[in-house]
Amino acid sequence: MRTCTRIQRQRTKDWRKPKRCMIVDRTSAFGNPFTVAQLMDIDYKEPEARQTAVAEFRPWLRGSRANWQSNAADERREKILTRLPELRGMDLACPCAPGEPCHADVLLEWAALSPLALEVRVASTRARVDRQRMWRGEKPLYDADDLAAVLTQDVHLPCLVDFDPGDGIPQRCDNRTWNYYLKRQRLHEEAVTVRLVEVFA
Repeated sequence: MRTCTRIQRQRTKDWRKPKRCMIVDRTSAFGNPFTVAQLMDIDYKEPEARQTAVAEFRPWLRGSRANWQSNAADERREKILTRLPELRGMDLACPCAPGEPCHADVLLEWAALSPLALEVRVASTRARVDRQRMWRGEKPLYDADDLAAVLTQDVHLPCLVDFDPGDGIPQRCDNRTWNYYLKRQRLHEEAVTVRLVEVFA
């Protein structure tokens, strides 16, 4: 797969989006909801405001509701999660200058994941969102059985995986160890409680 990069989107008359490039600024579905302007309104200064906007985006995309607890936030995240496969193999264009922190760098990391790794990360993110929603007495957004089907699947590619054995503390193993562990639990337990957290493949 080609190595994808971040390109600075220009507002000049002659600038054209290159081939195999997706615009991910706030005019798109992939824009960062945490803005520099919002942070400067609460007395952040440049470049701290820009760094903070990107720093907030990373855990939010992974399912954190720490700094934005609303249905609107969860719906916004879901729109990005659903469309992430579109970014695979694409350069990403955003107005941020080269060398500046940019949320497009986070999106590039997700887009570089293998299809299996992305599927597991998205399901893990959705499960994290629902755990937080239920803890706050809110209705879950996702079907628990659908998420479990992804997070308790056998991994047939030779790779490493992180999994949660049920205590919230991720452990790492290779895929064969995971499959064996999963098989044993299926044999001895009524319900599988282990869950994939990340696949490195």
